Amino acid sequence: MALEEREVEGLQSLMTEVLNISKEQAGGSFLWFRGVCCDKYSLIPKLLRDGKEPEAVFEREARLLTRFRQRSMAYWPSGYPQNDWEHLFAMQHYGMPTRLLDWSENLFVAAYFALAEACRHAHENDCFPVVWCVDPVEWNRATPVLSEYGSTIQVLTTADDEIEPYRPDTKRKRNKTPIAVFGAHNSERIVAQRGTFFVWGNETKPLEEFAVDVPAKLWRIKLTGPREVLEKDLQSIGFGETMVFPELTYLAAELGRTEGWKE
Repeated sequence: MALEEREVEGLQSLMTEVLNISKEQAGGSFLWFRGVCCDKYSLIPKLLRDGKEPEAVFEREARLLTRFRQRSMAYWPSGYPQNDWEHLFAMQHYGMPTRLLDWSENLFVAAYFALAEACRHAHENDCFPVVWCVDPVEWNRATPVLSEYGSTIQVLTTADDEIEPYRPDTKRKRNKTPIAVFGAHNSERIVAQRGTFFVWGNETKPLEEFAVDVPAKLWRIKLTGPREVLEKDLQSIGFGETMVFPELTYLAAELGRTEGWKE
């Protein structure tokens, strides 16, 4: 089974569970983490969530990239070079729709995102926050288009030839299966969040559906304890807003919370 379900009650048991998963992996492997507020949410990038066909997705991406490049120039340091990949990574971390799904190398960053905001939907009282785990090296090596390279394949970078079919402006036939990539740390948010990414190709289904055909595991760990207790525990170990958003707005929110301010 490619998708493995686990449940824990608190942060201590979450860390223990993740350490146990890590010990099961091959030497040299490591885990990435993604936190979501609802166990019913799928692993799919924002740009793909409205069910458009791949051609329409790439047309929309091209327009968004152009508009972001045009409007963001004044916000970047003078002379800073920006290619399409670098813009995509920045767009993702500032909330624009992309083909990227962000993950973190830090378990507690994922826990923060799983707990930071309560879900607002029809079944909000019938779901659990979740931390997803994946071994990105194992995933890439098991992906059909990369498996032929065997143990030489690691997490890809934007300089690797193997990523060419995933480039926004590629002239080659696009691959279907999402792959794990390291992105440019071109914003303070990405640095703070130890951000990493999966990038989608020419098929628009969720990662867990790809996992049926890719012999690499995904782990979905439900946090079943009371949300307010989990949030307080995370704050008790010093993991507040500015750990993931090193910005004045979040500093103000964090200081207000720690001083007991309530609206």
